[in-house]
Amino acid sequence: MKESSNLFFPLKQMAIIAYMTGILWLQRNPLSLVFSAVSPFSLLFVLFVVSNGQYVELALVGSLVMALVGYGLSLGQDISFYKTEYKIQDMFVSSPVSSLTYMLGLALSQILFGLPALLILSAMVSIFVTSVFFMPILVAIILLTWASMSSMGFFLSSHMLHMRNATQIISFVNVVLAVLPPVFYSVSKLPESLQYISYFIPTTHASLILQYIIGVETPKEWSLGIGFTVLIVYVIGFLVLAKVRAVWREN
Repeated sequence: MKESSNLFFPLKQMAIIAYMTGILWLQRNPLSLVFSAVSPFSLLFVLFVVSNGQYVELALVGSLVMALVGYGLSLGQDISFYKTEYKIQDMFVSSPVSSLTYMLGLALSQILFGLPALLILSAMVSIFVTSVFFMPILVAIILLTWASMSSMGFFLSSHMLHMRNATQIISFVNVVLAVLPPVFYSVSKLPESLQYISYFIPTTHASLILQYIIGVETPKEWSLGIGFTVLIVYVIGFLVLAKVRAVWREN
């Protein structure tokens, strides 16, 4: 019984953090759900209009990946705000809450902000999924991308002393991961040298996996196994960095 309670205690802590920073805020500011969906849906609209619907599949895939990157990395901005402005992190540091529990609780609150947008985009992408067999893959990509981006956002923000720095760096990383790589377009559009570089970027593989399950042609040298391997390596790598190298307690 005691071991069971010890197991569920971090989950309870995560739920409380998510409730405090997510649900309570949404109850007072429900329009946050709309504001957080502006970027991915605006790009989806522009690409749909410009291409006359020709590249709707790529636009949907890119918008979903972009939304996941945005909601994950924005965790870094929130943590910087709570740490530098509200000093909330000091309270958690002095409590039994671990750094990963704190990070996951805030990551859950970010998902709450983006949940309606993610559900709509996921439903729109699922329309083009070529087989029901691929639906678990869609869910897996959403979870892996969210986890890796949240861990990255937490790690980056822990080394930032000022909110302005956090906003600038997170915005820059967002562009590097969600706009410049082949997320909204095919890898084949890049020069061959840049194609190989793009394979080191996790969002490239998230987009390629989604393209694969909706029937868009993917490079012959790429496979689902490669895509999942890269994403899992990024998730594990940044979770370890968030646990070991993130600045949780100030010296």
